[in-house]
Amino acid sequence: MVKTKWFIYTVIIGLIPFIVRFFVFLFYEERSADFLFNGIDFIIFGLVLNLSNINELEGKAYLDKKKLDNWKTWKSRGIGLSVVFIIVFSSILGIAYFSEIEGVKLDKVAIKICAIILSFVSFLFSYSIFNRINSIDNGKN
Repeated sequence: MVKTKWFIYTVIIGLIPFIVRFFVFLFYEERSADFLFNGIDFIIFGLVLNLSNINELEGKAYLDKKKLDNWKTWKSRGIGLSVVFIIVFSSILGIAYFSEIEGVKLDKVAIKICAIILSFVSFLFSYSIFNRINSIDNGKN
């Protein structure tokens, strides 16, 4: 059940900027892939995923009391890595906003590629966290 809630409440909510942009794309006369795949949308998706990781791991206080193998260490690493991802995504978000200022010469394609790769890595990382929590809640750990 944890993974289902994660998918509905985190992944789909994180994809709202993509969904809205897709609907705008459908009605936009000058359609281009550049409009459809915006780096800032990927950054927002990564931020949502990592904030959700921290919230979920902090919200599992009852697991701290159980005698699970390496749970506290794993939880600390998960939260720590999520914080690092949030710092990186926030930095890239600032760079992406800065790149939209007229006259500023930054490589928007590099920003977009970086955002896409990092959001994909964050998706896999978030999935692994929720998969482990789901396994523990189902008694498989």
